[in-house]
Amino acid sequence: MVNNHLKDVLKSLNVLYITKKNNRCTKTLNTLNIFFNKILEAHNAEEASVIYAKSRPAVIITDIDLPRQNGIDFIKEIRKTNRRIPIIIISALKDEEYLFEAIPLHLIDYLLYPIDINKFITAINTTAKAILYNGLTEVMFKNHTKYNYITKTITDHENNTHNLTKNEFRLLELLIENKNRKISKEEIEEYLWAEEFITESAFKSLFNRLRHKIGKESIVNTFGVGYNIDI
Repeated sequence: MVNNHLKDVLKSLNVLYITKKNNRCTKTLNTLNIFFNKILEAHNAEEASVIYAKSRPAVIITDIDLPRQNGIDFIKEIRKTNRRIPIIIISALKDEEYLFEAIPLHLIDYLLYPIDINKFITAINTTAKAILYNGLTEVMFKNHTKYNYITKTITDHENNTHNLTKNEFRLLELLIENKNRKISKEEIEEYLWAEEFITESAFKSLFNRLRHKIGKESIVNTFGVGYNIDI
C-alpha cells in the first residue's frame, strides 16, 4: 500500500487515463479515485493530446489499443517535450514488438489486463516516489527561487510565495520541460492559445509578469530565435 506521505503527494495531482470507452475498467477507475485528485478521461490519442495541453496532468495511464493512433505512438509524442512525466501502460496487448518499443520510453510500468490490483498499487507507489524523490515536485533556479509543480507557486529567496495564473504556470512548465533549447514565439503562442488571436502586448505582459515572479534573469530571450529558461 502507498504510505501516507506518498498518498498526500498523489492526492493533490490529476491523472490522465486513456482507454477506449468499451475498455474502461471499473477497478482501475475506483483505484485512481482513491489515490488522485481528479481523473481526466480520454478515449483516443487526439482527445488525450487536447487534455494534456490544457490541463497538464502529473501522471499518464494509457492503453496501447486506441483508435487511429496507438498508445505507444502517443507516448513517443509526449516524450519529445516531456521526459519527466510518469507514465504507466495498462493493456491487453503483450506482443513483443510493443514491449521492445516501450523500453526506451522510460515507463513506470507495463501492466496487463486483467488488472492485478496489488501490482497496480505498486506501480502507483513507484509513481509517487518518482514524483517526490526525483525532484518532480520542485525546480530550483539559479537565483534560489523555487517553483512547486503541485501548488503552482513560486517561492523567492526571501521565502515569499507568489501564485501563478494558469498561463503563467503553463508557460513556465513549457520552458522548464524544454530547458535545453530555444522555444520560438510561434511555438509558445500555439501551445498557450492554439487558434486564439493574441496581441503583442498581451504576449509581452505574460512574460513580464512571470519574470517579475521568478527573476528577470531566469528567462533569456535571444532576438529572432526564441526563449529559454536558465536553471
